[in-house]
Amino acid sequence: TAMSASQGKTKVAAALSKTSKKSAPADIEKPGLKDECQPIGPGPLQTSAAPRMSEDKGGDVPDMPPDPGGADGAEATKERYPMLCWCAEADSRSGLCRLKRGGHAGHLPLSSRLLWAGPLFGWFALKFMKLGYMKKFYTDDYPQASLGIIAFSSVLSVLVDAFTDPKMAAWTDNLRSKWGRRRPFIFASTFFVPIVFVLSWAPAAVPPGLGASIWYGIFHVLYKLADTMLLIPHDAWGAQLTPNYQETTQVWTTKEIYANVAALFGLAIIPFMFVTAECSSTPDTGCAQYPLIAAAFGAMFAGSALLLFFRGREPRMEALAPQAAKFTAEDTVPILISTFLNKPFRILLVTDIVKAVGQDIPFNVLPYMTAWVLGEKCMSASSTFQALILVNITVGLLHVPVWSLLVAKTSKYFANLMFNILLGLSCLSFATFGFDSGDCIRTYQTFFLLIIFGAIYGGTFLINTLLSDIVDYDELLTGGLRREASYYMALNFVPKFMLIPGECLPFLGMAYLKYARPVKERFAPACGGDGMGDAFCHTYYQNETLGARWCSDTKSCQDLIDSGVTFICNNALETCGIKQNDGVQTLLIMCYSVVPAIFVLGGVAALCFYPRAARSRSSHDQVMQAIDKLKRGEPVEDPWRPGSMVYPMEPPTEHSGALSYFFPHELKHCVADEVGQRMPNDLADFTSLWHGPCAWLVCGASVIPLGCVAISAGLEGLADDLGASVSPLGLMLVGLGVVIAWFHGMRLWVALHLRGLAVTRKEVITKFNAMAPFTGHVRLPLLPSGTE
Repeated sequence: TAMSASQGKTKVAAALSKTSKKSAPADIEKPGLKDECQPIGPGPLQTSAAPRMSEDKGGDVPDMPPDPGGADGAEATKERYPMLCWCAEADSRSGLCRLKRGGHAGHLPLSSRLLWAGPLFGWFALKFMKLGYMKKFYTDDYPQASLGIIAFSSVLSVLVDAFTDPKMAAWTDNLRSKWGRRRPFIFASTFFVPIVFVLSWAPAAVPPGLGASIWYGIFHVLYKLADTMLLIPHDAWGAQLTPNYQETTQVWTTKEIYANVAALFGLAIIPFMFVTAECSSTPDTGCAQYPLIAAAFGAMFAGSALLLFFRGREPRMEALAPQAAKFTAEDTVPILISTFLNKPFRILLVTDIVKAVGQDIPFNVLPYMTAWVLGEKCMSASSTFQALILVNITVGLLHVPVWSLLVAKTSKYFANLMFNILLGLSCLSFATFGFDSGDCIRTYQTFFLLIIFGAIYGGTFLINTLLSDIVDYDELLTGGLRREASYYMALNFVPKFMLIPGECLPFLGMAYLKYARPVKERFAPACGGDGMGDAFCHTYYQNETLGARWCSDTKSCQDLIDSGVTFICNNALETCGIKQNDGVQTLLIMCYSVVPAIFVLGGVAALCFYPRAARSRSSHDQVMQAIDKLKRGEPVEDPWRPGSMVYPMEPPTEHSGALSYFFPHELKHCVADEVGQRMPNDLADFTSLWHGPCAWLVCGASVIPLGCVAISAGLEGLADDLGASVSPLGLMLVGLGVVIAWFHGMRLWVALHLRGLAVTRKEVITKFNAMAPFTGHVRLPLLPSGTE
């Protein structure tokens, strides 16, 4: 039964690509049957030969994709998914198939998944080391960076990242080079990523304080650009590795495993082995280990990225003719509109938007939680942080197969729903965090909660498995257009803006609540754990002589006491230290627990509106079967929207690109009043098309000056020691206004452009009907009623 099901899925996959079959280039020699597996190999866009068809021996049929079109259909499938392996039976001459009983028969080998995921280890190791250590290193160590400038640069980096994502998605989806659509960006990332990360760990090149703060901001923006350059093409490549339902889950499971293992090394193992007290607990000395570790991870990333570039293969795409149109459907605004019209994706997007507000906050504040909420009476902050990360990631890694099994036994939707519910409840449990008095009870409690959290967080890859099905559903709605990168960009575009509060507000709040940096090491006396250490430390710093600067260069110890800071004995280090005021501790606990829980559970509420017809595993098979029929020219019923018909895609009209800038109801309003009364070649009236964009443009533009005023008012505070300033909030307002003004300004420009063109009603109705499958609207007739 399993074999028949697999054959049925691969049969559909083969039929999907039948119409896109092209012969291999003359200068590329096809391998013979003896080398027919070869899922990876040299050459820019090499394709494999047709699979060997084995005989049926007593019902023992290899799991091959039977194709109604014969060898032509099989060849088309191979061109569309060139990293699949086509060996029909175990062959001692092929290393890939030697251990595969019955051969791969059109499936994705493990080696291909590992090749694709290879660069992710170095990338995530670099990323998680940055997330775990860099901000605290810049604020508490010798760079003495401003919390306000860090918050400001975080907002700026998200804005830059969000506006470059759509361009990257459109670029990689529409690139036509001899090396494919994705590999050129993998090659560019090979050099860009290591340089950015190594230099970001080297603030010693500039003076501490303002100079180090600006250094952090520059390379934080470049880090976001590196993220865009690598992950959008790479994830889009992953979405086109295989058409098989189960194998798509395996692809994203592989990515999750690589991410967890990389985080384990980047956050725990390597820092534990090589990072000394010079970087972790001596705030007024330099640090050489972090840039060296970043260079090592960068070299690993570069090697695996080059291997993927030279050994990975992409499907051959037809060359695009030069775009003569001024506006196209591949522009950013049409991509955002068209993907948003996809109802399952819209629900997934809302879920991710709500969850994004609080999802990354815990990782941003965890280093501060271990130092200032748990304290260092039981364990040193660096040891606690590394141990928590080690436990969390190890448990998460061990539970990735559990989440994959849940997908296999139930469905991708149910697994996503359970993941979000449990994640929200787990975040809420961290509200019990508190200061460890030295008996280690609070520390042990934290480890227990992190074990539960890690088991749940092992399912973070699930959203990508659901998105893979939505991309296939989009192929049905568009009549055969594959837009993987567009969907992965759209899934990250709006949520990126929602990450701004999580990256900005905790640090801005810490600055306003008078966060205290660690005291200078050379003035920190030794203390014992006999119960009198706290009193000794507090008395010692209270007696600081005038101008001695025992605590910092900008504040006296008495200033810290006046702000609510107390001096205590850190028993684990046997030296005196500080305990943050109650306001800072409460803020950290709220950011780590209550805020993420509220927003994650809000995402659960949105996920409940996911279409019921799309929740089961069989729903994906129905979509693939519908695509098969549609490519044969047959109209089909939308399996995820019963009663809605999908028709074969018509060729785009002259102005379809410009019309893509508008929602279906806006296009309908241009012709609906005269449907059934005027002829198709009559000109459309676009008078009403610019009203909505104009109103929204005014709203967005009016927000920008308010943000600029806030930025100007806070510049003086931004230059202070901690950077308590409203400038980051002003930049958030400017970003919001710019996004609204840009989106609707582009639509207004196109609306005014259309008013000066001779666009027929037929074009508008054709475009509306092409978008009707996304909305479920009834198609508009082209001819007046009673006309033949």
